[in-house]
Amino acid sequence: MVQPHRLSDDTIEEAILAFDAGNHAWGRYRLFVLATTPEAMAVSTDAVRDALQEAALSVPDARSGDSGPFLAAARAAFAALLEYRRALPEGIQLSELSQATFALEETVAVLEVRPPEA
Repeated sequence: MVQPHRLSDDTIEEAILAFDAGNHAWGRYRLFVLATTPEAMAVSTDAVRDALQEAALSVPDARSGDSGPFLAAARAAFAALLEYRRALPEGIQLSELSQATFALEETVAVLEVRPPEA
């Protein structure tokens, strides 16, 4: 059986930093935009919250060498953010949400790095 490629500690830390940036941007959105925009509050944030929580819970495993659950959770969080954005009404301020989306996309991209073929 072929062993999955273990990502370097630096790659894992880069992905975690990107995830943290996305999670913080989501927090800023929730605090500064969502809390003050009643029309946005009508759109459920549950899927995004749950996916970000799952990703956060998988960080220790990624640091221990099993990045698969972190990658799956980051993909789910990215997809949930995209779906959430699509459901928002027009005119909502999106800068923090865009930052969160970009950071989670970066998290996935970093974790999907393939080893060079021999």
